[in-house]
Amino acid sequence: MRGRAVLALVGLLALFVLSGCARAPETGLRVGVLAPLTGPFASQGQAMQQSLQLAAEEINRAGGVLGRPVELLFGDSKGTADATRSEALRLIHKEKVNVLLGAYLSEETMAAAEVAAENRVLLMVPVAATNELNARVANEYEKYKYVFRTSYNIDQWAGLMGGFIADMGVSRYAFVGPNIRWNRELAQALRDYLASSGIAPVYEEFYSPKEPALEPIVVALKGKGPGVVVLGDPGQHAINFVKKARDLGLKAPLFSVGGALGDERVARTLPAGGPLYFQAAAWDRTSEEARRFFAAYRERYGYHPVGYADVLARDTLFVLTQAVNKVGSLDVPRLIQTLEQGEFRAACGVYRFDRSHQARWGKGEGLQGMVVEWKDGRAEERWPRI
Repeated sequence: MRGRAVLALVGLLALFVLSGCARAPETGLRVGVLAPLTGPFASQGQAMQQSLQLAAEEINRAGGVLGRPVELLFGDSKGTADATRSEALRLIHKEKVNVLLGAYLSEETMAAAEVAAENRVLLMVPVAATNELNARVANEYEKYKYVFRTSYNIDQWAGLMGGFIADMGVSRYAFVGPNIRWNRELAQALRDYLASSGIAPVYEEFYSPKEPALEPIVVALKGKGPGVVVLGDPGQHAINFVKKARDLGLKAPLFSVGGALGDERVARTLPAGGPLYFQAAAWDRTSEEARRFFAAYRERYGYHPVGYADVLARDTLFVLTQAVNKVGSLDVPRLIQTLEQGEFRAACGVYRFDRSHQARWGKGEGLQGMVVEWKDGRAEERWPRI
């Protein structure tokens, strides 16, 4: 009798333990990060990597996700669609990641979106801007419902930059940048946005992303006399362009999309010249969370983040982990529903997604972005005015 009672008790204990194990995830959240860690956009890939590592540490100090640490596994997208697809497949099938996060260029990210759709894996997009990403989710929802973008798309980006240009009071502008997909899309969207304010482009030029001939472009700009030159290049060539422009005496203000020209280390190396502005997703005064992130980044790496790929990648991980904790599991359909319906607060503001899984950026949307000016190597926030 006593033996049967002991066996019954052991059985109940075993059932209790097994039930508890069934409720807990077998593994923690494993995030496969796609970023250009080599090539012309490696500086921004490194910024993504560094900020994500800081974010994961912060999340894990607070208890992780579902009681387990977040794990980051990196794949080098190299700035190409082929490398992105190869690395995305490796991360899913070999590294067994639960979610993909990336990439950087639009060409890379469209390749990642195809892999995510084929494998029914969530893809959180922190940077790439092409409008096609939204269109695919909206038009082929069942296939592409796994894709969410936290950064601004082309139309939103044009609105952010166009709002500042309109406030400058200029009537003519120029657009210069590498001959890549999103740059041509941004030039067209900016042209459409500014047309309603009577502001027209007097010059547009798209140079080779590998070995651009910058001097003829600067000479042409001097002859056109734009009120501002929009520099649609977040990479290394933007730095060379500013140096060439100032060396040849171009006086027009330069307005960068951000990236490399948002780096304070770069700003200190530039020769004196006309005004230099750059667009950022966030800066120190955006929110208290942004201020803490920028301070932690500076303490760890010795310089201020650029407020673009770094903070957007960081926020994307926070949005993802908030959604997972709300759901209480890694169940993909429930995560999609939670991301579609929820609000997620991070450094740039409050993230909400529209029906095409695009985060809502713009005045009054909870996410707005800002423009910063470099003056004597120091950053001064210029827009929006508060």
